[in-house]
Amino acid sequence: MKKIIVAVDGPAGSGKSSVSKLAAVKSGLKYIDSGAIYRCITWYMLDKFGTVEKGREYGVIAAEEMSIRQRFNKDGTSQTLVNGKDVSELIRDEKITGNIGIISDDKGVREFVNELLRSWSQEDAIIMDGRDIGTVVFPDADLKIYCDASVDVRAQRRHLEYLDKGKNVDVNEIKKQIILRDEQDRSRTFGALKIAEGAVILDTSAMTREQVIDTFLDLIRNAAVD
Repeated sequence: MKKIIVAVDGPAGSGKSSVSKLAAVKSGLKYIDSGAIYRCITWYMLDKFGTVEKGREYGVIAAEEMSIRQRFNKDGTSQTLVNGKDVSELIRDEKITGNIGIISDDKGVREFVNELLRSWSQEDAIIMDGRDIGTVVFPDADLKIYCDASVDVRAQRRHLEYLDKGKNVDVNEIKKQIILRDEQDRSRTFGALKIAEGAVILDTSAMTREQVIDTFLDLIRNAAVD
């Protein structure tokens, strides 16, 4: 496959990450987890300072002190390494989730991460998901997909994910959280969630995961031969 860039955006719970990983395995693309980069920077800053607060030059610190790499495995899993240390499990801690907002909204951090992601795109054919991949990070991507689903469907999907992990969370509470997250993501100063110009809009509400993956693969094949 030629060195193409596939940019996948969409709201939380739309299935973009899980589908992108599986599509990467089947198409031979390298999947890059952009969200994990913000998580590992949050982890590093919490480890360094104890707290994260607005006003620090997090982007400068990350550029000077952090070497970040990702590995994508053939089974669809990925690993994130900071200065040679595998932090893949550490960055999924609830403390990271509770503090990532300050880091991911920091302009300097976003500029650092965007440059890092662009440098990785020079190495391999990639598929990457996030909320501003097709609008900011790769506005000239070979293929842009906006993966969407109704709030009710996204809430049900998240509910099932929690059940699989042994957690019984009220689906209505999940729905409220998703609505709030949507509002926050669409109103962010930097990296707001938008539909990229020229993006293929894919509403997965009534689609099975296999149908979504097959659609991704068809779009990727077409982009690879254009």
